[in-house]
Amino acid sequence: MKIFTNRLALTRSLGLFLLLLVFVSCDPAQTLLISNETDADARVMVVFNKGEHRYKFVEPNASDTLIIDLEPKGQNSEEAFQFGIGTWKIQSSLDSLIAAVDLIEIKTSTSTETYQGEKQLRAFIKKRIAGSQKQLIDIKLK
Repeated sequence: MKIFTNRLALTRSLGLFLLLLVFVSCDPAQTLLISNETDADARVMVVFNKGEHRYKFVEPNASDTLIIDLEPKGQNSEEAFQFGIGTWKIQSSLDSLIAAVDLIEIKTSTSTETYQGEKQLRAFIKKRIAGSQKQLIDIKLK
């Protein structure tokens, strides 16, 4: 009886260990989060390059432009895009995202910022990579 109990405890412990290992070792979800931290409405416009790209923000349609309207802070002020598992610290992931985008324009009540071209887009996005495993691009409108 004692041997049976020890084997059962060992089996449970091993099962729990394997389950934890699976959850701990999994890659996080690649996410792009845009949030409005101002007290007024804001708009983000993303113009995509023509062609087939790995990262898709919306279902394919005739438009190459995505317009994201965000309400003031505390209301409907966030938009998140999930791109599957992985991190942004992998250079090919970042390269693929930048290759898909032609222009990002951010309009708040006080300013309009435009980022265009690979150099500007790369600097803008790299500056906003966050998270313990670099899985998040966090764009905060201030």
